[in-house]
Amino acid sequence: MEAAAVLLYISSFRLLTGARAHSNETSLYNNSSSELQLPHAGTEHLVQIFPSKQVYTVKVLPFVDQNNRLNKRVFLVSGKNQKREPTKNEFVYGSDDRIAVERYKLGQYPYFNVVKLSSGCTGTLLTPTFVLTAAHCVHDGRQFHENMEMLKILIPHKMGYRLHYAREIIVPYKWQKTEGVPDTSRVAFDYAIIKLAISVFGRHEFSPLRDIKSSIYSEKLCFFAFPNNENMMWKSECNGWDSFPWFNQNVLLNKCDSARGNSGATILAQDNRHDNTYKIIGVLSSVIPEEHFTSFSLVTADKISDICTMIHPEGREYSVCPHLQAMLTAPRLYKGW
Repeated sequence: MEAAAVLLYISSFRLLTGARAHSNETSLYNNSSSELQLPHAGTEHLVQIFPSKQVYTVKVLPFVDQNNRLNKRVFLVSGKNQKREPTKNEFVYGSDDRIAVERYKLGQYPYFNVVKLSSGCTGTLLTPTFVLTAAHCVHDGRQFHENMEMLKILIPHKMGYRLHYAREIIVPYKWQKTEGVPDTSRVAFDYAIIKLAISVFGRHEFSPLRDIKSSIYSEKLCFFAFPNNENMMWKSECNGWDSFPWFNQNVLLNKCDSARGNSGATILAQDNRHDNTYKIIGVLSSVIPEEHFTSFSLVTADKISDICTMIHPEGREYSVCPHLQAMLTAPRLYKGW
């Protein structure tokens, strides 16, 4: 009975309503009936997830008619598959170890899950419907960027890219700027979930979410991203022994070569036994040039639990979420303001 109630809470996640600001608390239910009030397009809502008690801001976007729009067009990749000299917008530590991803690989795992956002960032498909990226790619710490309903998500398709739009965007409330809270501490919450208006067809392989372990120091790390608004995808590799956690293991600092446009890329730990197995352990947040570090917002156990609740049931269907059964049997509750 409890498990059924938990599933009901999860299925109702996007039906929660409430006023984000400048209004009194509202009920999830209509005063004259017991029916849930559906959120209106273009509105924002606060949702709290237990037991993590993390609060998230959910922006519901207007539907974009895609029947005859650019989502059916394929954008061919430009550029040559070769290394080049770093520019002032690139942050390279030592020799440039980045490698251009060859075009034919765009139809293969894990490359076909790396997406490009029109906001100038990178993201990763967690499932056919949900994208993980950095919060600052969609929210400036005070409000969502303008015209998010026209945010374009370019997803690898054969030798090019197919265009998608967003239906919902979810960011942690702690990402927002608060008086007395330094910006450096907000890096721990620099992640966001984007729900696509139309799911990606024919995609079945995805990388699982994993919280950081001590074995990270012996693993190979990498991320795939689009530098400087280019359509060419690049792979950046780095070593686990160059990493060290920060802010109670909520942030990882590493000397990974990066560039503008890489924000939102997921940092992946490669399985030493199976090089083709990648585990998502965090999201690229920012670069600290003076310290020669790239910072990543780590997906801790609590964050993974929250994210898996947001993307349920796809997270279970595609083996993205660990220990989902244990999560489902724990009491979970959602509140709307």
